[in-house]
Amino acid sequence: MIENVVLGFLAFAAAILLKIPMSTRRHRLPVPPGPPGTLFIGNLLDIPTIKPWLAYRDWSELYGDIIYMDLPMKSILVVGSIQAAKDLFDRKSYKYSSRPGSVMIKLLSWDWVFSSLPYGQQWRTYHRHFHEHFAGTAVRRYDSIQLQESRTLLKRILSNSEAARTYIRSVPGSTIIRAAYGAHSTAKTDEYVQLAEKAMESARRIVVPAAFMAEIIPILKYIPGWMPGGSARAYAAKYKPFVQQMRDRPFDEVKQAASSGRSIPCAAYDLIRQLQGDSAELTPEQDTVARNVAGIAYAGASDTTTAAIENCVLAMAMFPDVQRRVQVELDERVGSTRLPEFSDLDGLTYLNAVIMESLRWMPVAPLGIPHALSEDDEYNGYYIPKGTMVVSNIWAMLQNPDDFPEPEQFKPERFLDAQGNIDPSVLDPRHIGFGFGRRVCPGSDFALRLLSICVASLLHVYQIEAGVDESGDPVVLSKEGGDEAIVPIQLASNIPPKLQAQVRNLGPFRETFERFCALIITIY
Repeated sequence: MIENVVLGFLAFAAAILLKIPMSTRRHRLPVPPGPPGTLFIGNLLDIPTIKPWLAYRDWSELYGDIIYMDLPMKSILVVGSIQAAKDLFDRKSYKYSSRPGSVMIKLLSWDWVFSSLPYGQQWRTYHRHFHEHFAGTAVRRYDSIQLQESRTLLKRILSNSEAARTYIRSVPGSTIIRAAYGAHSTAKTDEYVQLAEKAMESARRIVVPAAFMAEIIPILKYIPGWMPGGSARAYAAKYKPFVQQMRDRPFDEVKQAASSGRSIPCAAYDLIRQLQGDSAELTPEQDTVARNVAGIAYAGASDTTTAAIENCVLAMAMFPDVQRRVQVELDERVGSTRLPEFSDLDGLTYLNAVIMESLRWMPVAPLGIPHALSEDDEYNGYYIPKGTMVVSNIWAMLQNPDDFPEPEQFKPERFLDAQGNIDPSVLDPRHIGFGFGRRVCPGSDFALRLLSICVASLLHVYQIEAGVDESGDPVVLSKEGGDEAIVPIQLASNIPPKLQAQVRNLGPFRETFERFCALIITIY
């Protein structure tokens, strides 16, 4: 340990000394503008760690669409406009499709997640298998699961509206667990949902550039957690077991069932059989592929889709006029004698506009996932060196008043034309919020489909209102509030008795579905 610290310190010192001539030398083009740095440490003290997208937006107003920051052992480029993002991530995707190395990702053992892999053959293999099972038309095989979980949510809320937020948060996790690993008991599913939530707590922080000094000064990764400066190892010690269990426990359960000859309707089982072929068992390499592909579905969907649903529910509580308009559309299109189906979604134009506006108003990943430049580049007269971490300020792009007038307002109408149809001339937040280029979020199709059917189901049955505080007064909601509960969710007074009866008679939450799955041998 002491040797590692000494070697790390010497490497860090050498990097700073070597950085001086590199940062001061004359290149034929200047680097992009950015906040002025300090000798030796550059912009190390300038990096914001609390809502950094706000500071980056303000800097973009001073320095332009791209902002360059120089750190002791790396440089960061923040892309602040949609045009610059398309120019770099889309048109030059061959340069901008890799990922930066991360000390915290390795310490937490998140390096199995293929979204963090550098661009190359391994990433392409994972991406191909993931797309086969969780993207495009493949997601329709999970419609029955998504619909059943959305309706389970309705009944749970009817039984206990005080726990509405907890039930809402559980829907994406339980849905993707079923899709990726098959049906489980309610207790086991809830256990896996909680495991994923705990693991994803660690991921939310490490995606913020420079949130940990160990990313800037790698020597710090060797300092024990109990010592000053050891926050990286202390953080990893807390969360690493959850990250590893999240990937391994549900997959090992499916793998054991497959080895014993049992067929389980789920993506993990399909992957095992697909990769195994006629062999008796998976090779270690095949096991890693199947385990990691199923794991990233479980990790990604459970977190981002949860945030997307919560944000939309929050918007409905804050803007009751918008909520009423969605409910009128649902009454007209779906009627008062049944619940929404996937076949209804295309005709629910205003609901689709609400979904789009929710994703714009509160993007679930304000800075996306950082890219890395794999070779030197030139853009708009500026030089961007190889190895630069490239961050897209998605929040600022979706708040740009030139593209979205009055961006602070929640206005689904901005996406509709004069005839009430989706206006193709208005930028679609769904094509921005999930990233750019070859590293666009591969699970967006699954997430959007679940988001739409879940919100449609909720709004067709319930009136969403703010909860009350300890004094019994309504909670003042805002999109900055974060943790205020949006409970209780009230049963809408205008919902006909037949529809209320449908919710009450949906049957046990999951038990009927579980018994059905136990009898099915055919995979989807």
